[in-house]
Amino acid sequence: MLISLGLLIFISDQLASGFLKPTMERLRPCYDPEIKDQVHLLKYCGGKYGFASSHASNSFAIAFFCWLMLRKHLKYIWLLLPWAAVIAYSRIYLGVHYPGDVIMGAIIGLGAAFIVKFIFDKMPEIRRKA
Repeated sequence: MLISLGLLIFISDQLASGFLKPTMERLRPCYDPEIKDQVHLLKYCGGKYGFASSHASNSFAIAFFCWLMLRKHLKYIWLLLPWAAVIAYSRIYLGVHYPGDVIMGAIIGLGAAFIVKFIFDKMPEIRRKA
C-alpha cells in the first residue's frame, strides 16, 4: 500500500509539475501582467507557471485512491474527497491558480488513482506468474 501511494504521488506530481507546467507555460494569475495587480497574495506566488495544479492533483490522487481502496472498510473515508476539493479551492483563493488549473489537477489525480488502483489489483496476478 505504501509503495502504491508513492507511485500515486510520483505519477500525479510529475504529470502536473514535471510535464504540463513546462510544456503549457501558462502563467499563474499572480504573474499574469493583465491581472497581477488585482491578485492579493497571502504568501508567495510560487513558480512562474501554474497549469496544472500539483496541490490539486496530489490531494485528489490521495483522496480518490484511498476512497477506492478503503470505502468498504472505513465508513467516513469519503470525507477525503471534500478535503481534496478544499485544498484545490484554496489554490484559487490564494491567487496562485486559475480554476482550470485546479480542475485539470483534479482530473490528473483521479486518473492517477485509477491507474495505480489497476496496478495494485494486478499485483497478485503478476506475482503468481513470476
